[in-house]
Amino acid sequence: MPEGEIFTPSEYETVYPSGIERHFWNVARNNLIYRWLKTRLRPDDLVMDVGCGTGIVVNDLKARGVNIRGVELGEAPVMPGLESDIDTGKDLFDLDASLKIRINALLLLDVIEHVIERRQLLQRIYRECPNCRFILVTVPARMELWSSYDEHWGHHLRYDRPRLRADFEGSGFQPVRTSYFFHWLYLASLLMTLLGIHKSTDFQPIEHGGAKAQLHRLLGWVTRLESRIIPGFAVGSSIACLAVRGT
Repeated sequence: MPEGEIFTPSEYETVYPSGIERHFWNVARNNLIYRWLKTRLRPDDLVMDVGCGTGIVVNDLKARGVNIRGVELGEAPVMPGLESDIDTGKDLFDLDASLKIRINALLLLDVIEHVIERRQLLQRIYRECPNCRFILVTVPARMELWSSYDEHWGHHLRYDRPRLRADFEGSGFQPVRTSYFFHWLYLASLLMTLLGIHKSTDFQPIEHGGAKAQLHRLLGWVTRLESRIIPGFAVGSSIACLAVRGT
């Protein structure tokens, strides 16, 4: 399990093997993130991806024309070409005040489930990033899916929609949209849990153009499609929440 909230070099290698950006989970989540962001972003907005890892989301959104940077607590081996876009070995609050004041939107993507003082984190973001108009959060969902996988990676909980909205109470940010996603993955994960099948904590490389990459491309397409047609109240293995700055 990660020490505190920071991955070790070996854990980065495990979680981010070569080609992991082609994994259907990343492909589908990236698509959802962009769809939710683009309706609220202004042309010159700066987006900050907090806990960005090696930069999978930063790389994807940058390619779509989003003005985005990332910050990562650990010394992550960032993806080639992103060296000037990501600050590693830093906390969000360690960034220069001149940069924090420029942040207009903030991403916390599968981050807060690792944090004990979640509400305090959101309150501090409200205070120290005064021009941040909204936050987009994704988290693992449904405690009935809890497994050794969650324990291994230092999760404190899996969410439902009311619990996630409750974390924003008193933070200064007001949730305006909260939806489950990865619906088919919920069913698959629930079946594995009921059958006592352990989810692997190891991630395998995905070579460009190989059969595995083609399979993940297909699964990514299916998962993107279901997120458009299945209502957000239908349970999934993850939840996304968009919260806007209160007045």
